[in-house]
Amino acid sequence: MRYRQAPYSPDSEVAAMLDALRDEMKQGTARGAGRHELTLVLNGDVFDFDAPRVIDRKSVFHDLPRSAEHAVPAMRAMLADHPVFTEALGRVVADGHTVVFISGNHDVQLTLPEVRDLVRARVVDAALAALGGTPGEGAREALAARVVFRAWFHKTPDGIILEHGNQYDAYCSYRYPMLPFGRKPGEIQPTMGSLACRLLASRMGYFNPHVDSSFMLSAFGYLAHWARYYMFSRRSLALAWALGALRTVVELVRRREPERRARRRACLAAAARETGAPLRAVARHAHLFARPAEDRLGLVARELWLDRAVFGLLAVAVALVWLLLAPSWLAPAALVAPAGLVAYERLVPKLPLDATWKRVSRAARQVARAHRARAVVFGHTHNPEGTWEGGLFFGNTGSWSAAFEDVACTKPVFASRPLVWLRSEPGSGSAARLSGGLVAWKNGRFEALTTSAPPAAGQRSEPQGASRPPFQSPAAAALRT
Repeated sequence: MRYRQAPYSPDSEVAAMLDALRDEMKQGTARGAGRHELTLVLNGDVFDFDAPRVIDRKSVFHDLPRSAEHAVPAMRAMLADHPVFTEALGRVVADGHTVVFISGNHDVQLTLPEVRDLVRARVVDAALAALGGTPGEGAREALAARVVFRAWFHKTPDGIILEHGNQYDAYCSYRYPMLPFGRKPGEIQPTMGSLACRLLASRMGYFNPHVDSSFMLSAFGYLAHWARYYMFSRRSLALAWALGALRTVVELVRRREPERRARRRACLAAAARETGAPLRAVARHAHLFARPAEDRLGLVARELWLDRAVFGLLAVAVALVWLLLAPSWLAPAALVAPAGLVAYERLVPKLPLDATWKRVSRAARQVARAHRARAVVFGHTHNPEGTWEGGLFFGNTGSWSAAFEDVACTKPVFASRPLVWLRSEPGSGSAARLSGGLVAWKNGRFEALTTSAPPAAGQRSEPQGASRPPFQSPAAAALRT
């Protein structure tokens, strides 16, 4: 888990990029074009509550309830461990800009009021330190007003919708993103993705969760992985998988919470209040959600390989009975069972991860129609993208997390860091002119990856980043870390 160590953290790069953004705002204002204001949106999965906790400098697995009781100490530890990041956010707020935190599937705990209060207080403390001196009356309240939280999505006055995007992924979606709680008040409902991270992936070493290709392996791929890292160790890859996969399914069944119309209405009303979006648009938006995986246990079993394990064990059992007892009537079954396993694998193919990512991308177009938005920016898939289509911008902020192709963390997946930077020029609301797009932060400067302005009517800009390998973790308009 070298990717979790300080030398591989993107903190210093994030801080340098944010300082450069602040300088851009100051220079724009100095040129006499009016005050340039920045809305920095951290588009989900900024904090990873599903990762093992660090206790006495060791990674410790956990399956703690996702409640304020456990989330607040975890958040306090994360903020204390990343002062460079917190101080950089404080400088943004101190300059009079706004920071927006959007909850992702790995940091859904940001919906908890206690966690929000802690994060806001730490960012405000950093802003006061950047300003220096003793704050005047009302200064702390004014700074706190610039630290904003969104449980589901953020809508800007000029028609930009920013959302993490996990609601279109059945493995990571919530029935009620504004109220993501289960039967126990204040305890967040588990998703298949969260359970698999805590009970399965984090306990199967030598995988980098920021690089999908490190753990989305074929049967032969896992066999080679076992031979390389586990064959001569005392640890069992198969046992970690079996226990984790079974516990994931059991927890999904045990804690399943069917849809309730009253809670759905409350969720939609809460989203309209928090974002200022019309209730009708919010309802159309919510209609696009993927059904949570707890309603589709067959899909879960397929993803966790439990279905193939059952077929394989059945084939082995039939073959052993036939070999040991040799009943003539069992001979056909001994031959049919393996053939059935092969036929099942052919007829019921496992849904590739790319299919989920494409669903998320398609949802952005429908979200734009629901809100009559001028731009929609997602994260979640870790794949940076940006394109103008008919005057509308669709983007994905990619990721700044420690994504490396090798266990030793010597081969970064990307040499640059992606973000979406959209500019709203003179005008108000729908009259404001939007420009910008996907940008890379590289070697201390910004490099545009998409056309900086919408193409002429009927034209479409070339999408950038869509064919690149997966990135992973968050940043949006302007950033996802």
